Amino acid sequence: MDETPSFKIFTDPSWRRIISQSREVFNDLHQNLETNSQTEIIKTETVNLSDQCLDANQKYIDIIDNELHIISADNENREKLQVMLQVWKLCQIIFIKSSPSGTLLTDLQEWYQTTNNIDPMVQAIFSSNSENTEKLHLDDKYWICILLAVAQGRIDTGRHLLSFYPIDKAPVVRTINELLHTMPNLSTHSHLSLFEFKAKWEYWQKKCVQVLTSENFEGDDNGGMQTICKLLCADESTFLSLKLMFNNWYYMLISYMSYANPTFNISDLHMSIESGPFMKEFENELDEFDAIILKIFEFDVDVIVNECVKLFSNNFFSAHFLNILHLTGKLQLKSEIDFGSAFREENRLPIQEQHLIEYSLQLLSAAWSPSLLSLNQTAFDYLLKCQMDETGIELIETYLERIPLTEISQSEANKVFYIAFQYGLHDLAFSIGRVMQMRALKGRQYGDALTWNAKIKDCSFGNILADKIMEEFFQSNDLKLLDLTESLVKEIIYSDRLIFLNKYREFYRLAYLSSKSERTENLKQAIDLLVHLLQVPNLIPFKFKKLVFFQLHDLIDQNVFNEDQLFNVLKSIQLYENRRRFLAIRPISGEVHECSLEDENSEENKWKSLFEKLSGKIAENFVQNKIEF
Repeated sequence: MDETPSFKIFTDPSWRRIISQSREVFNDLHQNLETNSQTEIIKTETVNLSDQCLDANQKYIDIIDNELHIISADNENREKLQVMLQVWKLCQIIFIKSSPSGTLLTDLQEWYQTTNNIDPMVQAIFSSNSENTEKLHLDDKYWICILLAVAQGRIDTGRHLLSFYPIDKAPVVRTINELLHTMPNLSTHSHLSLFEFKAKWEYWQKKCVQVLTSENFEGDDNGGMQTICKLLCADESTFLSLKLMFNNWYYMLISYMSYANPTFNISDLHMSIESGPFMKEFENELDEFDAIILKIFEFDVDVIVNECVKLFSNNFFSAHFLNILHLTGKLQLKSEIDFGSAFREENRLPIQEQHLIEYSLQLLSAAWSPSLLSLNQTAFDYLLKCQMDETGIELIETYLERIPLTEISQSEANKVFYIAFQYGLHDLAFSIGRVMQMRALKGRQYGDALTWNAKIKDCSFGNILADKIMEEFFQSNDLKLLDLTESLVKEIIYSDRLIFLNKYREFYRLAYLSSKSERTENLKQAIDLLVHLLQVPNLIPFKFKKLVFFQLHDLIDQNVFNEDQLFNVLKSIQLYENRRRFLAIRPISGEVHECSLEDENSEENKWKSLFEKLSGKIAENFVQNKIEF
């Protein structure tokens, strides 16, 4: 296959629209087929399958056709899209719609008419002669338009133009008009068998020959009437003489077959190409597009798709078209193709998967910029349809592993994470989460770090993160740090430290941020919550325990502690002191260094003051309530 170093063409707005819409068609087609397969709607009948694939292929064509109506005339992609549209329409006729014995006339004539539209030329003639239609027949383009209309099978257009030719100048115009009017038409004579239609055609064409040999063409100054008659008689030399008008061999061939054998099928077309003079007439003017058209008529899928890759510089067409052929069972190859890529050097893949993978890799190449992650997801949809040895999943995993997480935004990293998770790459998703949470922590983006940690439930890092947030809070008293857990209450139950962080937030709000009307009630709830936290073993990190105790210093004076709460606080302080003395003898990593906000003397004085306040309050309650021990 043609190796193209860059596929930035896919980042062009017109291509982005085509890619996005084609992806929807691709996904809908496969989803419908999977649904039908599961519900056994499609059993032995392949008609429904063919109809769905034909409908999808037509939608691909319509997408490109619609885009050509949107983009400007000077758009750099316009020419290639026009050529792609021609190729795709012809491939649909030959490979998808037709059968080996089916007639091709109507479809090929329509293809000829749409790819070489004469309407603008006809309109120009009428516009330039709008004030005096009697002189319409004198226009330089008049006869060319009539001959092209007849050549394309647009008989009504030809007759309409011919009606402006003065009958008194050339009475033969009546005869030619009658021949055109009575010409048998496959679409209007669909009730006839092919044998009956051929008989009717031969009878009509004999009349054309009689007119050509016996009619008086007097007044036919330019020979236009006689040329029309010769076209109707399928005179080979006349077609060849109009080489400049046809401009290429395949238009000439289709036009000739329309009159020489209107019921022609694909085999007849092959024979005419091989034995007819039309290819030889243009043999010095053939280009790569002509070669593709020839291979389409010869049913050579291998060469067609590879030549199209070279011509269009990407695998967009080949991936979608081969996928349709594969689904309809019409993908018949002359040879198996070896496929190798940067990801899998030795492997043999079906050709449709080969082109799906190549197209996906081209999208990924264009989307290496993290801002184009939508192209990544589009590429992944195509890769997932490659079922051979899970090739698609492996390529998705390899690609995601290569995305530089240090260079993308949080939202982009989020997309990458969910893509990995969506495709069952849980280990990769966890790794992405770990990298991003560490990156956020180093950047002091604690909210992002906490969000990532909650996604991957990394308990050990969650403990480290909670300690860091608490440390920052005690130093800054910034309540926003505590509020980081507010929206993640249910998600952080995997980490004791994060649970404590959230509970401490509740305590702090109740104790210090209540309105005056709710102050007393909320203060009681705050004390109850704090005492409960102190009683839960190892919930409060040892390094912060003294700072938590210091929160009691001012609250004791509020007279909201009951006797049991005061004794529980005192018991917690005693347990803390015991633990502190133990660690002084046998240090344990992570618990030795307590978080301190003041110098040692000030802190020690504050600690003694707390102890004295607590003891005094207990003694006061003892005297007032005559507590007996």
